[in-house]
This record gives sequence, C-alpha cells and structure tokens, in this order.
Amino acid sequence: MRILFSLLLLPMAGFTQNLTLSGHIRDEKHIAVPYANITLKSSKDSSFNQRAVATPDGAFKFAGLAKDDYKILINVVGFVSFEQSVEVDRDMELPIINLQDEVSQLAEVQITTIKPKIIRKIDRVEFSVENTVLSSANAWEIVKRAPGVQSGGGELSLRGSKSILVTINDKKVYLSGDELKAFLESTGGNEVKSVEIITNPPAKYDASGSAVINIKLKNNLQSGYKGSINSSHTQGIYAKSNFGTNQYIKGQKFAAAANYTFGNGIFYNEISEITDYVVQQQTWYNTLRRKNFRDAEHTYRFNVEYTPDSLNTITIGTNGYIAKKNHALYLIPTAIYENGQYNYSFDTRNERSTPRSNKAYNISYEHRFSAKESLNLNADFTKDLNRADQDISTIYHVADSYFSRFKNNNDQQIRLFSTQLDYRNNMPLFELESGLKYSKVNADNKQDFQQYLPGSFAADPALSNTYRYDESVLAGYIGLHKEIKNWSLKAGLRAEHTATLGNSSQQQEMNRQSYYNLFPTLFAQNKLNDSHTLGLSYGRRISRPQYSYLNPSKTYFSPNSYLVGDAKLKPAITDKLSISYAYKGNYRAEAYYSYEQNPTIQLPFQDNVNNLLIQKVTNIPGNRYYGIDFSANFQLAPWFTIDLQAGPNRVESSFKLSDGTMLYNRTNSLNANIDQQYIISKSDGFSANVNFSFTTGGIQGPAKVSSMSSLNFSASKKLFSNRAEIGLMISDVYRGEKMTVSSNYADQRNSFTYYGDTQNIRFSFKYNLGNNALKSKALKGETSEQSRL
Repeated sequence: MRILFSLLLLPMAGFTQNLTLSGHIRDEKHIAVPYANITLKSSKDSSFNQRAVATPDGAFKFAGLAKDDYKILINVVGFVSFEQSVEVDRDMELPIINLQDEVSQLAEVQITTIKPKIIRKIDRVEFSVENTVLSSANAWEIVKRAPGVQSGGGELSLRGSKSILVTINDKKVYLSGDELKAFLESTGGNEVKSVEIITNPPAKYDASGSAVINIKLKNNLQSGYKGSINSSHTQGIYAKSNFGTNQYIKGQKFAAAANYTFGNGIFYNEISEITDYVVQQQTWYNTLRRKNFRDAEHTYRFNVEYTPDSLNTITIGTNGYIAKKNHALYLIPTAIYENGQYNYSFDTRNERSTPRSNKAYNISYEHRFSAKESLNLNADFTKDLNRADQDISTIYHVADSYFSRFKNNNDQQIRLFSTQLDYRNNMPLFELESGLKYSKVNADNKQDFQQYLPGSFAADPALSNTYRYDESVLAGYIGLHKEIKNWSLKAGLRAEHTATLGNSSQQQEMNRQSYYNLFPTLFAQNKLNDSHTLGLSYGRRISRPQYSYLNPSKTYFSPNSYLVGDAKLKPAITDKLSISYAYKGNYRAEAYYSYEQNPTIQLPFQDNVNNLLIQKVTNIPGNRYYGIDFSANFQLAPWFTIDLQAGPNRVESSFKLSDGTMLYNRTNSLNANIDQQYIISKSDGFSANVNFSFTTGGIQGPAKVSSMSSLNFSASKKLFSNRAEIGLMISDVYRGEKMTVSSNYADQRNSFTYYGDTQNIRFSFKYNLGNNALKSKALKGETSEQSRL
C-alpha cells in the first residue's frame, strides 16, 4: 500500500519542486563577465522562456524550476554566443562557463571588433584597449587615457593622490618618475590587453600605494606561432623613435614569449621659475631647459612556460630596462631684478651622465588541485643600478665676471628579493584567497661632491655621503568572496610587519623603524533588479617613501637649488570609503572619501637669507579627498561610441611651518574626460579616436596647481590583407598640458611653469607574423617593491 501511495504521488512531484540553476560566467582569462544576457528555455515546453542578467561579478541564478531538460543561451557583445543543454533534477550549480572572445579573421589575422571598452567590476574598472585604435599608441599614452587617471608634470595621479602603485600583470614596476615614464613609453600599445584602475585594491595586493594601476599584457592560449615587428616615430620639439618585435610560440607542453624594444631620442622638458626673496627685495627669474639624450634604450621581456600536465605549470622569466648611454644637458639662464630693476644675471650649464639598468628575474610554480582550487609559489629578484654624474658650471655676468664649477656624482644600487605563496579555493560556502609574502630590500647610495680649484677638483667631505638602507616586510592575507541571492560580498584582511634600518655616514646616525599594520578591505554590491545596482567599498593602504627620498644627501641642480631627502620619513596611511550606483551598466555614479595621514611630498622651500631654492622631501600632516565621479557610455551608432566621465572634487591639505604653525590649503575642482570612438570602416580595419580631458586645478601640499586640459586625436588602418597596421596620433594639440605650481604663504613666494613636450605627432607601423588569430591571456609580470625606486 505504501509503495502504491508513493506511485500515485509521483506524477505530482514535478509540479511541487522549486529547483534552482546557477553559475558564473568568465572570459578566457577566468575574469568575470558582467551584465551578460542569459536565456533559459525548456526543451519540452516551447512557451517556457526565463531571462536573467549576470551580476557585476558574472553570477546568475534561475529559481522556481521544475525537473526538466533545459537549454541555456548566453549573449554578450564582444564574445561568441554560448549554448548548452542541461538536465535539472536538483538544485544545481553549473561549472564555470568560459566565453570565447569574438574574433573576425581574414588571412588568419585579427580585425578590430566592437567590444566594451570600459568594464566595471566589484573592485576595479577595466579599460580594454586590445584591438582598438589605442593599440597603436604606447603604454604611457594608454594609461593617461584610462578612467580617472590624470597626468601633470610627467607624473600620474588618481583622485588627487600621486601615491599610486603601477603594476604589470599584478606585479610592481621597479621604476618611478622619469624612468617609469620612459619605460612605459617604450612599451608598445600592441602588447597591452587592458589597464585596470583599482582605487581600493583587495587584500591579495600589496598594501603599498593609495591605488593600483595594473597594466595587463597579452600572451596566447592556443598552440602555434605568432609574432610581430613594429616601429614608431614621435616628433615634438625633438624626435624620438622605437623599433621592436614580439614573438610567441607554444607547443603541447612548452610555451615561450619574448619582446624587445630599442628606443632613442631626446626627451625634453622646460621649467620656468619665479622666486621673490623678500628680505633682499629681489626677484629671480630662471628657465631650466632639460634635454635628456637617450641614445640607446633597451627594453626586453622573456618568459618560458612548462606545463607537464593539466595540473602543474612552471614559469621562468626575465625582464629589464637598460639605458647605459643616457646623458643630459641642462641649461639654466637666471636673471635677478632688485626693486623691479635689472641687477645682474648668470648662466648655469649642467652636463649629466645618467646610465640606468633595471633587471628582474622571476620563477613561479602553480599547482591546480581542481578547477576550483590552486596553489601558486613564486620568487622574484631585481637589481637596479642608477648613476647620475653632474658637472655643473656657472658664469656670473657682473662688473667683474667670475666662474664657479663643481661635480656632484651619485651612485645608487638597489637589490630586491621577494617570495610569495598564494592559495585559492572556490568552496561551496565561499571563495577563499589567502597567502604569505616576504620581501627584502638593500639600497646603497654613494654621493661624491667635488669643488673645482684652479687646475683640479678637490673632494668636499661636508657635502659627500654614503647612505645604506635595508628594509624587510613580512605579510599575510586572507580574502573571502560570497554570492548571496542579489548580493555580492567580498572581504579581506592583510597584515604586514615592516622593519627598516637607515645608516648615513655624513650624519653619523642610524635610523631604525619597526611597525605592524592591519589593512582591512570590504566590498558589497546589491543588484536591486536588472537595471539598478548599489555598491559599497572600504579599504586601508600604506605608501612607503621612495628609496631615494630616504637619502639625506643634497643633490644640486645649480649653485642655488638642490634636493634633499629625509632618512626619518614616515609611511603614509590612507583610509578610503566609496558608495556607488549603477544603472544598466551604462551609467554610474560613485561618491568617495579618503584620508591620507603623513603623506610624503616634495616641498619647495626658499631660503631668503642665502637665496636658495630647496626641494625638501618631507611628511605633511595629512590630505583629505572628497568627490563624486559620474560616468556614462553611449553607443549612438554601430560605428560611434562616446564614453563620458566627470565629477567635482575637493582636496584639503595641512602642513606645518618651521615655527610649528599649522597652515591649511583647500580647493574645489572639476575633472572631465570625453572619449569618442569611431569605426570608419570595420571591414578595412579603419578606426579613429578623439579624446578631450580637463581639470580646473588642484593643490600639492601648500602649493596651488593651475588648470590643465588636453585634446588628442588618433587613427589606425589595416593594410596588406590585414597583416599590417599603420597608426597616427596627435597629442596635446594646443599645449594644454602645461601647468603652473605656485606657493604664496608666510615668507614663501615662488612659482614654476612646467611643460614636458607633450604636444607631438606620432607615426607607427606594425606587421604581423605567423597566426595572429591565436587567443590571448595575461603574461607573467614583475613584483611589489619596485615602484619606489
């Protein structure tokens, strides 16, 4: 009877079940694909048709299902349509669905396709440039155009802060300032897959820097050979050229990727300074014209990957930047006026030899226990050599003219080692990430100062110095990620212990620091419905000073100006909070606040008694940043897309005078960026881009920064059955990137105007070899202490 009763109820079982079907959508690099359109159809009932839209983290879920055979269809612009049959007989979570990039092929060569350029995720914004007109630019130009990034004076900033960590494939670039700019300028845009803007990095990332700009380079997934040769010529005030090649080959178990670029040219910038020395009632005018001759720059990258089976991968790689023939000529004419009348002048000539080499080596091992669980171990070693020999001579044009001369030679060697262990497990309850890292830095700096005596040079012990700096950081992190219905939650905690020791022979003292910090992160997103999404994020970061800033030696540029560091600089701690709203993935608003405690800045300070202009590296009490970012994407036609980004912001900065008086500097400003993309002829691979950006001004500690703007135009065209591509880029059309920085407080009255030869025209050519339809993935990159060099 019991069996008979069960059989009678069996036909009703299908009507009483409430089953669910869920899954996650990823691209070929296992990165979440947001806002995908998903359709679920019944194989038996043609009238059944459920639709869903993937969350920003690529998750989807269908509920209220009966036992049945279904067909799932996924469509996303820029990816091949996906279709799969599935039998639902219980609550099911599908294996991760990996979508393939949509690639048009002609003679086995990839053609530009229309795909989303800006992808917003739970913890970052991805700026995709692969197969766009920007591929014909260089990495520096691409980063400058990324959402929210601003450039001025050859430096990058994000939401007002310059404490940015630049990484390549999630690993730090061990360069900063002009060297970082030169390195990125020598990296071709055709190597770049995308740029990630991570304003609040998760716990997996090193806590260094208030934000992360991660440049993702390309490699390939499929077996075969592909390569390219490329060249470019840039004409500004002076000319610059690059020639390079990319090579890739993959077999069943081995893969090798290599890139080499040779560059040369003259990199020019100009600084016009005005300083009022109130004690003497004098005004000094000078123009620093800096011509940096980079006669032979070599940038290379080489990786070998061995995959003995589907569960294990070993990668060995090296990359470097070598510029041993770098030299420069700085000319500094100076005129002195007293009470508005010309008094006298002098001309300074600074001849510099500036060889630089940066070589990094990496080995990593990855073991995949399953598709959801993996362990990765890697080790990195970097050696950085940086030398700056200066021969500075000055002629004074007075009644009895006279001549002075000195040499200021600086030799810096830095060795960095790091090792890291990462574990990932996508468990049924949550996704877990955890890891450990240890890094060690040794920096040696020797400065030799020599005064010119009639007939020879003599060492000046008072201005010479040897400085050694050692730093070790031990870190551990844990991160959890969970999808709960319409909620996406991600939280993490990173702990770092830092020990430093600085030893200066000139000051005959040792500076020892030891500190422990916790860095929590939290991300939450709620998809209210198919159109509306709310987000919240919080994070804490640390910005350690550049190694060269810790050197207390004086580095002279002329007899009346020098830079001096501080061995007792403190690290800056930044707390960041943001709230976001997104509408249908095309419109977004984000309100943010951050507080930066003890930031390091280069502060201009004038010595009114001795007529000196000193660039002091120091900590200031703090900076506060408030703002709202608005962004929108409009595809007005299949061939025309506009990306708009704009928002008001406020910056508040505090600093102390020598007498202990606290001063405050505040400003309100507006930033905007308008990017227009045109597909002139898709079949011919002919596309163009027009970009305009502006900022109404800002502050740097006690200084005010003027407004800046930039208008840029670029175009690219396929040739020779799409095997070749030519590109044209016109940057800073009307020299709007020129900026003025002025200080006016207490007895400080100085300003300077900077122009970095940003108005230029660039021609590029690329020719593809082999099968360039091979799919791409990210290359192995560099590590985490390098951005402070």
